Amino acid sequence: MSDRETLKAELKKLSARAIQAKMDLHDLSEEVPVNWTSIMAVAQKAHDAYAELERKSHDLKALENT
Repeated sequence: MSDRETLKAELKKLSARAIQAKMDLHDLSEEVPVNWTSIMAVAQKAHDAYAELERKSHDLKALENT
């Protein structure tokens, strides 16, 4: 598998993970004030997922521009 194909496969997985993290954050927001103590952990998970997705997207763009 080429680097481009590998990155696209990774992006697909990361996108699914990021969407799930977003939904977890949304679900938590509907539960507040119950489970308010988990806000930071759930938000950090969503932040990390989207940050990694963005990094890999930039990597793919850079690879495609070379």
